Amino acid sequence: MTDNAAINYMGLNIGTLVLIAIGAVITIFAMIWGSMRRAAKAAAVAESERHEAAIRDAEADDDAAPEPSAVVDVPPEPATIPLVPVVEAVAAPAGKAGATDLHPLTTVKGLGPRAVAALAEQGITSVADLAALDPARAAAVDAQLGPLAGRLARDRWVEQAKLLSAGDLKGFEAAFGKIGG
Repeated sequence: MTDNAAINYMGLNIGTLVLIAIGAVITIFAMIWGSMRRAAKAAAVAESERHEAAIRDAEADDDAAPEPSAVVDVPPEPATIPLVPVVEAVAAPAGKAGATDLHPLTTVKGLGPRAVAALAEQGITSVADLAALDPARAAAVDAQLGPLAGRLARDRWVEQAKLLSAGDLKGFEAAFGKIGG
């Protein structure tokens, strides 16, 4: 009998032998892969146990630490801060002797940084200056405000400034709303 005849005699052919060999390789590969997975899982468990042990040690150290009431914290000495007046008093118009202008120009509703800068170019730097404008001068200043022209009259800046300069905060808030709001 030839070798092929012996294989055929046992009921095996070359295709079957190839399938058996492929199965054996897959089985070996699965066993290697499984052992690698078990090793990775064991390493993860060991790392987790090390982490838990570190937490337990830290908690034990915290328990051994002195009570917060026993620890005396000495605060650092505060730095000396020079006192600077927040708002400088500006002399009020001649008709308001003794009064002071304590409100910045931006207190007037509708006056933002751009409008304040535009008014400063016209020589108006305080609420008292704005309150002192007569109607003709107010119209001239309003015409010189460029893109803000018309706002002086529309937002009634002079009227607001007069109330603020007079110290009539209730009148101001009744007519124009809460200051800073």
